[in-house]
Amino acid sequence: MSILVVARKDFEDAVRSKTLWAITALFVLFTSGTVYALNQVMELNNTSALQMLTLPAGLIIPITALVAAYLAIAGERESGSIKLLLGLPHTRLEVLLGKLLGRTAVVTVAIGGAFVVTAGVLAALYGTVSLTDYLSLLLLTALFGAVFVSIAVGISAATATRARAMAAAVGVFVTFQILWDYVPMGIYYLVEGAIPGGGPLPAWYFLVLTLNPKNAYTSASGLFFPKAQATSFAARVIGDPPFYLDAWFGLVVLALWFVLPAALGYLRFQRVDLG
Repeated sequence: MSILVVARKDFEDAVRSKTLWAITALFVLFTSGTVYALNQVMELNNTSALQMLTLPAGLIIPITALVAAYLAIAGERESGSIKLLLGLPHTRLEVLLGKLLGRTAVVTVAIGGAFVVTAGVLAALYGTVSLTDYLSLLLLTALFGAVFVSIAVGISAATATRARAMAAAVGVFVTFQILWDYVPMGIYYLVEGAIPGGGPLPAWYFLVLTLNPKNAYTSASGLFFPKAQATSFAARVIGDPPFYLDAWFGLVVLALWFVLPAALGYLRFQRVDLG
């Protein structure tokens, strides 16, 4: 299939350019380093240490996935090589899906490599690691990485230059890492006339927070770590928590974030004149 041809070339280009190795090294440094550092300052067991992997992942995966994929299409449009690619028997949809698959493979392999090394660190520190929980968290983290690859590819498909794609990628990172938490706070202030405190809050407040893919990833990890779920958004809501504050809903949010950005990027890409 043309999609697989494009994906394979994209992946091989990443290997040749050493992008894959750089991303893997960064993941290894942050995941293994975080686990080791936390072990020195906190009393953790093997389960809580495994859960802590979501902390570095929530920061480093968005950065690396965006960097790995934001030029997937925009870079080729600016250089003109996109015309050559589309001159082959590839449709624009096949190019976009191939780029999405190829860049997702790069990030997923990097995540897998980091988790393998981190498993050795956990085994050395705690003796045993739950294989089921470990593989489950690995798959969830791979989905989280794929989400930001989709966002980056969607941006790349919708922009014509490297500068615009970079600006949009930086904007996405800042929005999800810094600005998003202020959105429900602002809405709450407009509705209630006060700044939210540390007590129980309306369910909609946490729904807005969960729509951030980083928070959705953390929430979904509660499927594998029940204690984390017990202290999640659902425990801070006024009244009975609705279904969208359950851990499984985080998977729904991640799935939507994987599909929608690439789809919107394609709608723009298929209409643009590449002449």
